[in-house]
Amino acid sequence: MRLLLASASFAVMVGVAAPAMADPPPPSVPDNPAADTTFLDSLKTAGMTYTSQSSVIAAGKMACDMMNAGTSEKDVVDKLSMLNPGLNSGGAMKFAALASSAYCPDYLNKSSAPTKSNSPFGGFGGMGR
Repeated sequence: MRLLLASASFAVMVGVAAPAMADPPPPSVPDNPAADTTFLDSLKTAGMTYTSQSSVIAAGKMACDMMNAGTSEKDVVDKLSMLNPGLNSGGAMKFAALASSAYCPDYLNKSSAPTKSNSPFGGFGGMGR
């Protein structure tokens, strides 16, 4: 519940803080029951547990929304860790990679493309391989 409430608060803050002349934000991750099932299955396979399916799905979509909006991978990981104190940075990286795979594979493909990255994680695309 805390994660859901924090996610909702974050969404409101982002909506209010947008500058008037900024480019429109990328579209939010759409509802897709097949993607939800894929995400939940990948969490289970990875040994990651959760208490609420709806909250964990919302957190996964939030992570993709942040990535699609241009938030750095480090900031996404930090936000996920902050919203869920039981999730260390390694777990948050894994969670973000699994969310990206299910909800925003275009981001995953872009982050694994051979480019010079300042990311200390080398892009989520290289995780779990």
